[in-house]
Amino acid sequence: MRIGLCVKGFTRILQILQDVLPDDDVFELGRAEVVRVAREVDILIPTVAPIPAEAFDGPRIKLVQQYGVGLDSVDIPAATKAGVLVANIPSARTGNAESVAELAIAHMLMLSRHIPLALERFNGKRVGSPLGNCIWESTVVILGFGGIGQEVARRLAGFGVKIIVVSRDGPSGKRDRDSSIRIDKHVGANDMNEVLEEADYLIVAAPASPENIGLVDESALQRIKPGAYIVNIARGPVLHYQALLNALRDGRVAGAGIDVFWQEPFDPEDPLLQFNVIPTPHIGGSTERSLAGIGRAVAANIEMLRSGELPSNCANPEA
Repeated sequence: MRIGLCVKGFTRILQILQDVLPDDDVFELGRAEVVRVAREVDILIPTVAPIPAEAFDGPRIKLVQQYGVGLDSVDIPAATKAGVLVANIPSARTGNAESVAELAIAHMLMLSRHIPLALERFNGKRVGSPLGNCIWESTVVILGFGGIGQEVARRLAGFGVKIIVVSRDGPSGKRDRDSSIRIDKHVGANDMNEVLEEADYLIVAAPASPENIGLVDESALQRIKPGAYIVNIARGPVLHYQALLNALRDGRVAGAGIDVFWQEPFDPEDPLLQFNVIPTPHIGGSTERSLAGIGRAVAANIEMLRSGELPSNCANPEA
């Protein structure tokens, strides 16, 4: 089969796919080529590239297989209408959720200990400054309790913090969750603003589903505990850009660690970055262990398609 990886320069992902699918033609293409090349492939792997409705006009394409979780860049209704399956790879147990969770905690530590400022003080030969904060005995609100949110909570247990989680369906939901993970409170989305009043740290880990776009908006950030820090490891649009900018300007939010942005690549001259914001270029799942684990799961799904089976984690099994 011909398999197009819809990004250029991700050489490690390309190498992994070629290694796990040695009998297939796996190649890379740029974003601007997606619609044209879609007519000539069996499978598209979008990574971060948009897959618009026009990509499904060709007679050959059978599957859009994400290299990870997010499917917000894929026009799923158009794919379904065209009979093209769309699938992703769950974040847990591939190294992806685990890697993203580690980065979330790294952002928390960098923000609380003012690491960018500490580097400046070091270069200025100053000792014992700046005075930082301690995560211990703070309250962390995790927005989204899927694979990534659960792995963040698992790792935070050792920090001696109060952990509050917010999920769309709350504690009575039917989604499978690891009961061994210690949390102090679990509420539904309707109670999000109330628990934000307790948050010293807000970790945004909710998917960019339609109902979650702009979920952390002006009203939410008006309710957040003054001086809180925000870490976004989900998708940029889950956190409202202007609301965050306003909250940073007036000091309601003390700082933000952001790995995912509203447009990527993000403008390094954007006004948001004039404040206490630590940006990373969407590297949450970019670890060797994560990429290899996802690659094996992608290959397994492609083998299922090849054998006439429905791939796992299909967003549109009716296609």
